[in-house]
Amino acid sequence: LKGLSLLAQDSWETNYTLTMRLYDAASEALFVTGDFDRLSGLIEKPLLKARSFEDKLNIYNNLVRSHAASSNFDEGISKCMSILHQLGEVMPTEITAEVYVDEVARVKELLHGKSRQDLLSLPMMSDARKLAAMQFMNHALTMTFIAKPLLNPIIVLRMVKLSIEHGICNISAFAFACYGAFLVSEPSCDVEAGHSMGRVATEIMKRLCAVEMTARLYATVYGMINIWKEPWQAGQNKHLEAYES
Repeated sequence: LKGLSLLAQDSWETNYTLTMRLYDAASEALFVTGDFDRLSGLIEKPLLKARSFEDKLNIYNNLVRSHAASSNFDEGISKCMSILHQLGEVMPTEITAEVYVDEVARVKELLHGKSRQDLLSLPMMSDARKLAAMQFMNHALTMTFIAKPLLNPIIVLRMVKLSIEHGICNISAFAFACYGAFLVSEPSCDVEAGHSMGRVATEIMKRLCAVEMTARLYATVYGMINIWKEPWQAGQNKHLEAYES
């Protein structure tokens, strides 16, 4: 924040990159300290002055996280949907049975004939826009679980679809875990397939050293999937590991 006060009046024209980086850092600092009102005011200028949509993504990331942290879920979800649309990932505005069936069928088709090893051997995701889409879907996933549960599985399915088509990233591990939880639940009730996806999720997390996913992933795999195949106590150490991560 001190750095912003040292910028020249014409810094957006004469030193654009440094100015953008300082605003990114300042918005992050305000998010982690919980100063969301000040954050909302600070981001107005960089969103106005940014030369490209991609340059706005870090600012949007901190804005969306502030909405989630302050339980402003509807606004946070709306912003995520808008950003995803601009990233080329258009989400349905109304979740009908037809939409749901179509999304499920697309993922099943992509997974058809693929073994667990095939999924573990997927290449790394390298497209910056797809990586950004995964990030904002991840934010939306948490908020829709609470505020728009019908949209939640659609986001899970889209994250799995992106991972298969464009490669995996750290967030993919959690996406496959959520898909596993989806499979063991009604109406699928496919415990074996869900359990297999849980193993894929865990192994992707380990392969990518995605330690930041440990808590959410273990809560999903050992709290929602594996309990259909083994006693809850069998995963107790993993729950403790998740708590301590």
